[in-house]
Amino acid sequence: MAIIGIDLGTTNSLATIYTEDGVKLIRNSMGKALTPSVVGVDDDGNVIVGDVAKERLISHPDMTAAEFKRTMGTDHEYSLGKKKYSSQQLSSIVLRKIVLDAKEFLGEEIDEVVISVPAYFNDKMRIATKQAAELAGIKCERLINEPSAAALAYLHEHEWKDGTYMVVDFGGGTLDVSIIDSFDSVMEIIAVAGNNQLGGKDFNEAIYRHFCEVNGLSDSDLTAEEKAIIYRMSETTKIALSTTPMAVMSVVLHDQKYSLALDNNELIRIAHEVFEKLYEPIKKALKDSRLRPQDLEAIVLVGGSCKMPTVVSYLEKVTGVKPCVDIDSDTAIGFGAGIYSGIKSKNQNLKEVVMTDICPFSLGTSTHDTKTDELIMSFIIERNSMLPCSNMKDYYALYENQTEVKFDIFQGESIIPENNIKLGSISIKCPPTKKHDFIASARLTYDINGILIVDITNADKETTTRTLLDNNVRLSEKEMELIKAKLDQLRFSEEKDEEQELLISRAERIIEESLSIQREILMVALRDFKVAMKYGNTVEKRKAKEEFSAFLDRNESD
Repeated sequence: MAIIGIDLGTTNSLATIYTEDGVKLIRNSMGKALTPSVVGVDDDGNVIVGDVAKERLISHPDMTAAEFKRTMGTDHEYSLGKKKYSSQQLSSIVLRKIVLDAKEFLGEEIDEVVISVPAYFNDKMRIATKQAAELAGIKCERLINEPSAAALAYLHEHEWKDGTYMVVDFGGGTLDVSIIDSFDSVMEIIAVAGNNQLGGKDFNEAIYRHFCEVNGLSDSDLTAEEKAIIYRMSETTKIALSTTPMAVMSVVLHDQKYSLALDNNELIRIAHEVFEKLYEPIKKALKDSRLRPQDLEAIVLVGGSCKMPTVVSYLEKVTGVKPCVDIDSDTAIGFGAGIYSGIKSKNQNLKEVVMTDICPFSLGTSTHDTKTDELIMSFIIERNSMLPCSNMKDYYALYENQTEVKFDIFQGESIIPENNIKLGSISIKCPPTKKHDFIASARLTYDINGILIVDITNADKETTTRTLLDNNVRLSEKEMELIKAKLDQLRFSEEKDEEQELLISRAERIIEESLSIQREILMVALRDFKVAMKYGNTVEKRKAKEEFSAFLDRNESD
């Protein structure tokens, strides 16, 4: 029985395991480390996950969902045909696929997983991630912050060199910044900041808008398929600019070709708001840790968006420190999650390693300002407090002979309670209390697994203890069983040849993007490939796959 680490990413996900030889990447059924975090339904009603689903984002946008990590813990739903799914449900499907592939790759059962999440994920998002694992039938006691995982990978690679580090994790959909201190194999998180709605997706959208503007295209006049084509080419252009100074973006719509030449300077101009938002969490993390960039041993960059030269140059400009890019930004978080799975399984090679974490948001209760009678926040646990932590504050009666007191618990930094995230309410009875006399104390305890316990004690020393439940996120056992039953009814296309399905989906996507003559050639080739797959023997099928894949490579590069 194995414990594995999973990087459940916005764009891609991967799994790792810690062995006696170090961290090992787990390959999926396609032989790849990265599995696109995309879920779809094929023409037969089967659920598809990963590369095949990603190819169908263009040809079947109404049957495919992606980037759902950005809406974890919210009420947002995604449509796959006639059925709707939450982010938790779609994530559970991705997790199910990853664990099944890991089981096949390792040849043993998976007992437990450690899942990485953005450090700036709030309570609702973390609960939703754990629920996704539960819906997939997977045990997940521990979530690890993504920058913490990246720091584990970096320090493991550099033999646990002491120092203070900034980790900037800029992925497809989220941004996290952490300040981490390493000393004698103890890794302590000092400060975290971030933006759960900022990532490579925002560069794609900036290029998409600019392309439409330059070519006189109106977003409202485009079909879902046309939008998907332009969006995918926007992402391809962004990726191309990571290795070339200029890229030309070409899109075919209704046999008419539209194009855009883009270089990195122009990208900075059209996406200036993204860069401005990128700097804010960096500034906040440095301020909270009371450090200057020159106090850092290194600035470590991870996440797919940190491959962009414009991002690396910008971070060097605003910090004055040349960032470190010597670890694989795609797999660093997964490697760190794998190392932590080794710590959790008490591997002897990691017995000296200790990792502490912090509470990324402040926690407290609303209270009345005695001078203005306005509701304001009373912060009980400050952000960046080391976990586990427990703090208490006393509160006083608002009026004469008060016999009941209600505590509304919030998570966030605003002094105005309603601007924060409400986690729940607790009401208790008290002996009749005079105005301004002590009426109750509130103790908040936040553990390493993100569980919040509230203790309310009145003047008679009677204590009410509750593990706070947010009914908008935490589902009852009955609700969980109903959702599990719904997911179990889904048919997964595991019995199909996944490589064959990927080639067919890829061909369909290229056909969508092609002009008439090339389109006809592709359609004939696709038909011939399907015939070969239907009637050929094993050798003929393997040869047909190789030839068709090379054929698609040539057509996509033209």
